[in-house]
Amino acid sequence: MAYEANRDRDEEKARNDYNNTKNVRNAADVAIATKNPYGVAVGGAVKVADKATGGKSSEAIGKALTKANQITPGGQKIQNLSNKASESGISDVAGKAASMKNSASQNAASQGEAKVGVNANVNAVPSKGAKSPTEGSQLVSKMPDKSQNYIASGQNTPQQVKVSGEGQNGSSPSSNEKESKSKERDSSNDDDYEEEGKGKGTGNILASAAVRTAVFILLPFFLVLLMFFAVFFVLTNVDSEYEDAFGISYTVGEETGNMEYTAISKEQQDFYDRIKEVKAEYQAKGKYIDALKLVAIYHTINANNQDITYKKIKKSTLENWADLMLDGNVYSEVVFKDNLIKKIFPKYLPDTTDKQKEELAEEVLDYIDRYYNLIGKESTRYSCATIGNCTYDIKGFSIPNSGNLVQPMQISNLKVRLMECSQPYGNGSDTKAIDQALVNFEDYVAGVAYAELGANASEEAYKAQMVVARSFALSRPAAMKGTAGKSLNQESGGWVLQISSCVSDQVFCNIDEGCSYMGGGTQGGIVRTGKIPGAVKTLEALPEDHPIRRAASATQGEVLVNEQGYIIASGYTSTDQNKWKQMASDGLDYKQILLQHYNQGNRNYGAKDIQKNSCSTEGNSNCISSGEFASWKQTDPQWANVPMGNSGRTIGQIGCLVTSIAMQIAKSGVDTPQIQPFNPGTFVQFINKHTGFAAGGNFIWEAATEAAPKFVYKGKISLAGMDRQTKLRRIQEIVTMPGVYAVAEVKGNTGQHWVAIDSVSGTTINMMDPSSDATDMWAEYNWSNTSMIVYYQVG
Repeated sequence: MAYEANRDRDEEKARNDYNNTKNVRNAADVAIATKNPYGVAVGGAVKVADKATGGKSSEAIGKALTKANQITPGGQKIQNLSNKASESGISDVAGKAASMKNSASQNAASQGEAKVGVNANVNAVPSKGAKSPTEGSQLVSKMPDKSQNYIASGQNTPQQVKVSGEGQNGSSPSSNEKESKSKERDSSNDDDYEEEGKGKGTGNILASAAVRTAVFILLPFFLVLLMFFAVFFVLTNVDSEYEDAFGISYTVGEETGNMEYTAISKEQQDFYDRIKEVKAEYQAKGKYIDALKLVAIYHTINANNQDITYKKIKKSTLENWADLMLDGNVYSEVVFKDNLIKKIFPKYLPDTTDKQKEELAEEVLDYIDRYYNLIGKESTRYSCATIGNCTYDIKGFSIPNSGNLVQPMQISNLKVRLMECSQPYGNGSDTKAIDQALVNFEDYVAGVAYAELGANASEEAYKAQMVVARSFALSRPAAMKGTAGKSLNQESGGWVLQISSCVSDQVFCNIDEGCSYMGGGTQGGIVRTGKIPGAVKTLEALPEDHPIRRAASATQGEVLVNEQGYIIASGYTSTDQNKWKQMASDGLDYKQILLQHYNQGNRNYGAKDIQKNSCSTEGNSNCISSGEFASWKQTDPQWANVPMGNSGRTIGQIGCLVTSIAMQIAKSGVDTPQIQPFNPGTFVQFINKHTGFAAGGNFIWEAATEAAPKFVYKGKISLAGMDRQTKLRRIQEIVTMPGVYAVAEVKGNTGQHWVAIDSVSGTTINMMDPSSDATDMWAEYNWSNTSMIVYYQVG
């Protein structure tokens, strides 16, 4: 389905391409008119290339500038300037004046004159190779239909166009208006040129205020053109280098940084489609496969062996590569890198040395990080997430089959009072509250996602469910006209929403305490918080790192609205939920899922946007462990003097690493049957007896597993030389794996110190530090010195 948002983006791109192309042509004339040798060379090159290609050369440059402006800091401002210069006619003023000057100069030169005189015929037909005053209109016939809004030719009525970055609508004048304005400008330009024809250099085209203004605005754009020529080949190589990353991201619905993409061949697109199919199949089995990593493998192999083409990478090959990324059902960078070196590269690049294979494996891992840096992607993944309170500015509600209901409200500090439900869904009363505390609304939404989708759905499906659940809950009292106990009213200190905790409305299961289905009705009856004797079914509390918590943090405050901004009463059934899961498996994100789903079939509700309301959290306290282990310090008198192997030194002196690992063992909750009570001192005493230290007191990683059999050493990853964003992403990638506990070396070349990574919240790495009370790792220790992480997994 072609979304309206996509159509808008296509039209905006066509507009930008057209304006940039026109400005390139006009800038070329201005460059020649300046008589600057570099300007003449570059401007002449553009015109010669245009003549040879029928205008396609400047058109290609214009499109490339559009793409460059999308990914360059400040590029949108440059694009806005380009659009303004073109659509206001300023660019044409400068271009035409320059063109006439150049034509006159060429005529004068052909007559043997040394310079342009007072009586130069500015309307003379240009000599062969010169640009006529009307040249530049050839792009019109080449533009796609959807871009005609931006072309004067053939346009009889005003067209409304959105000016990117200006936040307002502008009106394009009719063709008659434009023609009139053009004639006025032509006349004034001719007069200005005749009057100032005696000048020299750029003075000829800069004499009038109008033309001076035009050139002043256009020259900065021309500087961009000059820089473009300098970096053209670099930019082209960037496109080529990351073409496959753009291609697969576009195919599976992941981020492309607003870059446009078209497959260069059917073989290329078929390759992407095979990857998408593999990703969907593995995701249905509970195995998440990063499609970009599959592309990175191919890209690296193809760069070193061009005999390996898209067609040669069959679906079975992709499945094999996918399997080699996983440790069980979970991605493991250590396993993946080892398999690249030992299994994948030997097959496709047999002539490479072992050292080269290691370098190529690192290249595969770095490829994705460089791509994300290129598109400016900020990491949004969390290993724990905060859920706070939101303020909802509500215009009203869109009730299917009833239209918009105007009901302006500003709701803050919203709580949910869970109500019983009557037959056939429960054996209670719709107007009677369940005897338990009010629930924070955002926590309620997360709990609905848990109860409705279970614990094993994809993160995008959870996000879709949360937006729908939030919209449904807020609009439910209005849709029910306040009957059956449904209400949304102000109470002391805030607002309270009353809604039933059963399938008649939405089922809620507290993610921190679990829940009990009490029976007495269909589909489990009334659902209560906690484990209650006699329940027909119970659900456990969710772990800290569950995807539901990340999805809740990422989507809090978001509601589904129609074109007028009214919250949609977004009803749903299990059939709808199954469709969301399938669409997520197909690679769509939650916004794509909802804007498609609620615009078709029996759910054609006119969904226009996902609206974000203002939300606040109460800090990251729930991302930081509060158990006794979190405050363990290596200098604690209880164990500070315990020796470390045969090193002659103690925990207090060099025990930061073993203390950090002890913290993680305790945090994981695994059994340590041979060590009771468990703390850093008893841990080291056990290791001393089981040769867990090498010379100098160096810790042997596997010794932790011997002490806690279910705490399994998985590997270590060097972070040296990475930039901050890449380093953060690598750490997040590891610590968001289920059951993973990591320690980090944070002083690099400045010394040696280890801390336990507690969690990651946004761009903050929370730590448990055996030598200080600080919890923000990179606020305490410079990020550039984080040189390595080592991780264990419970299993």
